[in-house]
Amino acid sequence: MNKSILSSLILFFAFNLANAQSTVSGKIIDEDGNPISFAVLSIKSSNHSEQIVIEKISDENGVFEVYIPKNGSYIITSYYGNFSEANQQFDFNSTQEEITLTVQKEVDQDVSLKEVFIKKSKSLIERKIDRIVMNIADNPNSSGKSSMDLFKLAPGVFVNNGNISINGVWGTRVMIDGKMLNLSGDDLNNYLQTLRSNEIQSIEVIAHPSAEFEAEGSGGIINIILKKSSKQGINGYIGNDYSIGLGKYPSYNPYAAFNYKSGKIGLNATYSYNNSKNYEELEQKRGFPNNGEYVQKTHDIQKSKSNRVKLGTTYDITEKQFIGISYTGQFNNFSSNSISNSNIIYPDISKNLKSKGNFPTDSKSKYHNIGLNYSIKTDTLGSKITFISDFTNNKRKGISTSNSRDYTASDIIIKDTLFKFYYPSEAKIFTADAKYNWIFKSGQNLTFGAKATSTEIDNTNKYEVFDNTWNSVSNLDFQFDYKEEIYGAFANFNGEWKKIEYQLGLRAEQSDIEGNLLGNQQASINQSYLNWFPSVFIKKNLNENGSNYLSFSYNRRIKRPSYFDLNPYKYYIDNYSVLTGNPYLKPQFTSSFELGSLWKGKYYAALSFSETKDAIAQIIQNNSNEELLTVIKDNAGTNKVFTATISAPISITKWWSTVNNILLTYTISESPYFKIEKPSFILQTEHEILLGNGYSANLNGFYTPQMVSGNIVTEGISGIDIGFQKKFSQNQLTAKVSISDVFYTNNYKATSYFNDTKIWISHKEQSRVFSISLIYNFKIGENFKANKIDSSSTDEKGRL
Repeated sequence: MNKSILSSLILFFAFNLANAQSTVSGKIIDEDGNPISFAVLSIKSSNHSEQIVIEKISDENGVFEVYIPKNGSYIITSYYGNFSEANQQFDFNSTQEEITLTVQKEVDQDVSLKEVFIKKSKSLIERKIDRIVMNIADNPNSSGKSSMDLFKLAPGVFVNNGNISINGVWGTRVMIDGKMLNLSGDDLNNYLQTLRSNEIQSIEVIAHPSAEFEAEGSGGIINIILKKSSKQGINGYIGNDYSIGLGKYPSYNPYAAFNYKSGKIGLNATYSYNNSKNYEELEQKRGFPNNGEYVQKTHDIQKSKSNRVKLGTTYDITEKQFIGISYTGQFNNFSSNSISNSNIIYPDISKNLKSKGNFPTDSKSKYHNIGLNYSIKTDTLGSKITFISDFTNNKRKGISTSNSRDYTASDIIIKDTLFKFYYPSEAKIFTADAKYNWIFKSGQNLTFGAKATSTEIDNTNKYEVFDNTWNSVSNLDFQFDYKEEIYGAFANFNGEWKKIEYQLGLRAEQSDIEGNLLGNQQASINQSYLNWFPSVFIKKNLNENGSNYLSFSYNRRIKRPSYFDLNPYKYYIDNYSVLTGNPYLKPQFTSSFELGSLWKGKYYAALSFSETKDAIAQIIQNNSNEELLTVIKDNAGTNKVFTATISAPISITKWWSTVNNILLTYTISESPYFKIEKPSFILQTEHEILLGNGYSANLNGFYTPQMVSGNIVTEGISGIDIGFQKKFSQNQLTAKVSISDVFYTNNYKATSYFNDTKIWISHKEQSRVFSISLIYNFKIGENFKANKIDSSSTDEKGRL
């Protein structure tokens, strides 16, 4: 039986005078004023009524936002379930300030379109109340880039050696569609290298998450929003990225996605393969015992092959509830071959020593995740109960080899070393998460829930030395077993009082940890602690439409050590440098405050402060009387970061617009072994250029004179990326080309401070890359909304 589709359809029209590209945004409601969740909206050109310009699905609250490509005459259509379609032709002119349309339903009742107004269109970088959104899907500069590469383009985000900071605060965690990713270290890097730009709709930078988010991630959260299918029948895409480091090595990344919807059942599958080759050059210079100087150069060739597959199915039990099951698998093969040359220089050159070594590493990992998701709406306002459960298994087999020789100044061999280190590990994680989102008729909202996590990790480490044959060294072997249980509960309440919007939250997490180190060195770890994580957000509108406001936020968060960093392995970079884990790492806690202000809906300024206690950082340990340099994660005292942020979008011409962000920082990093106080800034600029005939270009650049991370201070780092995009065949085929780090400046030099010792470091990698990307979208059938299958174990994945 057909019902009237909408007795009211409220649209908000927006456009950008800088580029003549407009945005339609608004809310779809029924005759009682209730929002229509997941209603389909399509816009067609009146001159080509069969060609859809854009399609969009309203969200759970009936809200939508779509692009209008240019001024002209259009037909807007909205439909949902058993409701009949609503159609209306309208003329859109970017010079208009306000328009009002009336839509006639296909049955004989009126559907009114009201409260229509014009505003600026969504930029590639958009600022929302609690986050910054970087739109990826139509960004020409995203061509061939991995998720980690895309992070570097986001305002306030800095990536260094796999570590991520937001607004100068390290310890950032990564989410996928609002769910924490339970991977870290090499596993996280491999996952993000495989998750390419073609699968990503946008990236959200959340510097101050509320209590509803897991407390994990003291440096804030980066949330990757994946593309969602909204097409009935069979649809998907297939594509390939090809990249080559200019003057160096190529990489390629084929991928495909498939979606199918029939009745109440939905199926979806994605697959991607990444084959990459990279290089890294590292130089260091430091003091050596007996007035010596140690100079070392390492050249590392890295190869990676990754396969990632995701399968999912959903079943709509009723219109208000659905159940979903998903499987995610990732299979990585990684190898590197480091060639190191070291020289130890003394005042008496006859005592000089040199070392030449080859340090290959091979590792294989298999990651499996099975998830169950159930959701039911409990009323017409959109209140909802959600239950999510996951089981994750991650296995890794790794082996590193050290093959080196030491020579005198006259090239006489004085030592020959050859040994292997095996470090297999297995992690098993079970999570269950339940929450209720209660929406009141007054507009207030209360969300509360609980989560339980159980983790078991086994690490077995063995050494072998070659002396004519390979022999085990039992006194160096060890086993590290780790068990962790975390129980959390939260409540988050938001509403409005006397034109002041507020959000108050509180989260509690009980952690019980047990670790046992067995071998020549035995130790046990037993920790049990309860922590509270409050969050506050207040916003005061200064005018009627909310384009001017003041805001204040506060939260407290935790960063637990990654499971990999707790394993006390030892990996030799060269004969005089070792990388090791630390089973005695403690979690770090961060408290953050921010006072912000928005003017005219676009100009933003903020002052913020964060303090991190027991800060986890990668520390380079070396004293002037020690030959061995140790790289280790440690609790490096206290970090305090003061920041001032200014963000300003500027329209230069009708076809050229830019978003600019400057972050001023003052960092104090203090521990018993060092104290560092440094001012700095990060300047970021994003330029969008429309070239006509469907061509567009994007330029992104950044510069910082120095950055502080633990006891390491970098020198100036900068980079410029450019990209071009063109769409063909009624937007079904998209071609992108880009060049990252055009001037090859996104490398760094740094100084490490530890007690009375300084270490000078120079680092280069394959950052200047040319990429080309082709993606073809196909579809058969009418529109539908694919249910998103959530995961409860994303927080733990980020620590594997």
